[in-house]
Amino acid sequence: MKNSLWSLYLSLLNVNYGWSAGKYYYIKKRQRIWEPIIIAASIGPTLVMAVWFMWALTEQLFLGGLAFGQPHLALVTGTLMVSILSLFFGFFYVLSAFYFGNDLPLLLPLPLRSWEILVAKLGVILTGQYVLNALFLLPMGIRYGLLAQTGLGYVLSAIVVFLVLPVIPLVIASILAVLLMRFVNLSRYKDKLTLIGGILLLVVVLGSTYWMQESFGTDDPTALMEQLLSQADGLIVAVGRVFPPSVWAAQAMAYGHNPQGWLNLLYLVLCGILGLAILYLLGEKVFMQGVIAGLEGSRGTGKRKRLGANQEAGNLFVTLVSIERKLFLRDPNFALNGLVGYVLLPVMALLPLFGQNLEKNPFATLNLGEINSLLIIGGIALFFMIMTSFSMIPSTTFSREGRYLWIIRSLPLSISQIIGARVVAAQVVNTIGCLLGLVPIAYFFGWGVLEVVFGTVFGILLASVVAFLLALLDLSRPMLDWVNPVKAVKSNLNAIIGTFGSLALGFLLGLLFFFNRQTGTLWLIPLELGFVTALFAGLARLLVTRVAPRLWTKI
Repeated sequence: MKNSLWSLYLSLLNVNYGWSAGKYYYIKKRQRIWEPIIIAASIGPTLVMAVWFMWALTEQLFLGGLAFGQPHLALVTGTLMVSILSLFFGFFYVLSAFYFGNDLPLLLPLPLRSWEILVAKLGVILTGQYVLNALFLLPMGIRYGLLAQTGLGYVLSAIVVFLVLPVIPLVIASILAVLLMRFVNLSRYKDKLTLIGGILLLVVVLGSTYWMQESFGTDDPTALMEQLLSQADGLIVAVGRVFPPSVWAAQAMAYGHNPQGWLNLLYLVLCGILGLAILYLLGEKVFMQGVIAGLEGSRGTGKRKRLGANQEAGNLFVTLVSIERKLFLRDPNFALNGLVGYVLLPVMALLPLFGQNLEKNPFATLNLGEINSLLIIGGIALFFMIMTSFSMIPSTTFSREGRYLWIIRSLPLSISQIIGARVVAAQVVNTIGCLLGLVPIAYFFGWGVLEVVFGTVFGILLASVVAFLLALLDLSRPMLDWVNPVKAVKSNLNAIIGTFGSLALGFLLGLLFFFNRQTGTLWLIPLELGFVTALFAGLARLLVTRVAPRLWTKI
C-alpha cells in the first residue's frame, strides 16, 4: 500500500475499460475477435470525420478572426466546445462512478481514505475525457500552429492546457454530483429525486449556456461588433464568456511567448488546483456520508399492505411489463442515460423561442405552412424509431440484469413472453418520452392534430418492431460482467450497433421521403412506412420463434 492511490487508479482503469477481459478473450482465447473489428469499423469513420471537421473549422475560424486581428478565435471555440462536452457528459459518468458502481461495497472496507476513492474514480473518468478531447484539441492545435507559425512557447502552453482544461468541468460536475447525492440521500425517495435532479441540472446547464450567449446581444448588431472589436480580444472574451477558463486557455496558447500568455496559463492552473481542493474537502466531509447513505436501505413508512387470502394474482404479462419499466426508471444510471435524449430535443428546439432572434431557430423550417403534412407524419415516425435506439432500453434489456440474470431465467417463462414484455415496457417509456418532446414542438410550430396522431401511430408501430430486433441483438450477446452500471448502457456494443443501425435505417427512409417529395409521390409515405413495419415484424416474429429459444439456452 505504499502507493495506494496509484494502485487503485490502475485497478479501476483496468476494470472500467476491460483491458484484462479483452486480453483474455481476444488474445489468449482468440474468441469474439469480430467485436473489435466491428467497433473499429463503426467508430473509425466517425473519428476521421471529427478530426477533419475540427481541422477545417479551425482554418475557417482562424481566417475569420484574422480579419479582425483576433485569429485565436479558433482556439477559444475549440476549448469552449470540449469544456461544455466535458461538463455535460461528465455529470452522468461522475454520478454513476461515484455512487452507483458495484465496486463501492468492495472499496469501502479497504484501508483507503475517502478522497483517494474520489480522486481515483475521477482520474478514470478524466483519462477517458483526455481521449475524447484529443479528437478535438489535437487537430485544432496542430492546424492553428501551422497557420500561425507558432514557436516553442505555444507548444508548451498547449500541452499544459490539454492536461488542465478537462479537469475544471469534471470537477464542477463532481461537485454537483456530490452535493446532489448528499441531499438526495436524506430522503427515502433518493432514486426518484436523483433522476429528477439530474434532468433539472441538465436543463439548467443548457438553459444558462443559451441565456449567456443571448445576454450580450443588442438591438444594433453593428454597434455590438464595433464594441467588441474596439477592445483587445473583445470577440474572444464575448465567445468564451460562457466558460471563462476557455478564454484563459486560448490566450495562454496564443500568447505563449510573452507574459500575458503565462499569466492566463497561471489562471487556468490555479483554477484547476482550487477545484481539486474543493473536491478534496467535499470528499472528506460529504462524499463518504453520501455513499454510505446510498448503500443503506430505506426505513419505509411502517405501513404494510394486507393481502386477502382469496386475492387473485394479476395478469402475468402486465406484471412483467410493470417490473421491467420500474427497474429501468428506478436506477438513475439507466434512466438518466436513456432519457436524456427526450429532454435534449424539446429544450434545444424551444430555447430559441425565448431568444432575441427567432429566425435562427434550426427547427423554424418545421412550420406546418412550410412543409407537407405527409412529411411531418414520416418525420414523426422516424423520430419515434430513432429515439427507441437512443434510449438504449431494448438494446440493453438483458445486459442490464448483470449477475442477476439468473432470477429471470429461473422463472417459468418462455423467452417470447420475456422479450414481448420487455419490448412493451420499453415502448411505454419511449412513447411517453417522445410525446413529451413532440407535443410542445407541434404546438409551437402549428402542426395539426391529425399529423401528430397519424405520425405517432406509425412511429409506435415502427419503433416497436425495431425494439424487438434490438432486444434480440442483446439476447444474442448480453454484456453481463460489468461493475459500473453505466457500462451496461454506454459501453455496450449492442447499444452502439443498435444506434448506428437505426440511424442508417432512418437515413435511408429519409432519402426515400426526399425522393417522394422530388417526384411528387408523397402519398406513398404511409404505404412505405407500413411496408417497412410489416417486413421487420415478420423478421422479428421469425427470430423470436426460431432463434431466440436457442440463444436463451446458451446464456
